[in-house]
Amino acid sequence: MTRRSGTLEKPDAEFLAQANTINTQCNLNKAGWAIDPDRLTEFDSLLKNANHAYEVNSDKATRNAMTSAAKKAAFGELKHFLGIFIDYLEVNTNVPDEALAFMDLRPRQHHASQPLPPPKEMLVLLIRKLHDEMTLYASRPEQGHPVESTGPKHYHGFMIRYKLEGEANYRTAVSTRLHHTIFFDHADEGKHVYISAAWVNPRLEPGPWSDEITEIIG
Repeated sequence: MTRRSGTLEKPDAEFLAQANTINTQCNLNKAGWAIDPDRLTEFDSLLKNANHAYEVNSDKATRNAMTSAAKKAAFGELKHFLGIFIDYLEVNTNVPDEALAFMDLRPRQHHASQPLPPPKEMLVLLIRKLHDEMTLYASRPEQGHPVESTGPKHYHGFMIRYKLEGEANYRTAVSTRLHHTIFFDHADEGKHVYISAAWVNPRLEPGPWSDEITEIIG
């Protein structure tokens, strides 16, 4: 049994969810983390096979001994690869400790550490509208200009707060990705909505809020 067994030996759905999270984060940050493209290509292929095998074997209409064996083989190959790939991520100092934690991987330092304080940096908020929805993009300021591809290094994600005209209280949402879409009712078309956002730490404590943006729904 390898030292990675505790990380990877879990129910199929949980293992696959973690593998997908690791893959997504590595693809999103492949430049900043200097991920070996050949390793990532192999990861993409093995994960695609595992996802497909799991989906086919989960369908009662298609499940049989062959689909079960195919799923077991695909998962075995993916786990073998991840056992090595996780070690690769851990020794890659371009990968922040916070990213390892977000991917549910064991930290480099195994001693107790102090929790992260609330973020000190204000984010840059960009909004794109489409009919009755608005997609919010969080980014960090780079030489005075927002750069969407630059994500938070020490943050869990970002919190959004917004309210429609006439409402007394803000509604809130948290996204661990760098974008979040708000869907409005068709009846709210033409109303003003007031939106701001802030980075949050893993305990969902927000940092300084961005300047409030006023948009019209629709």
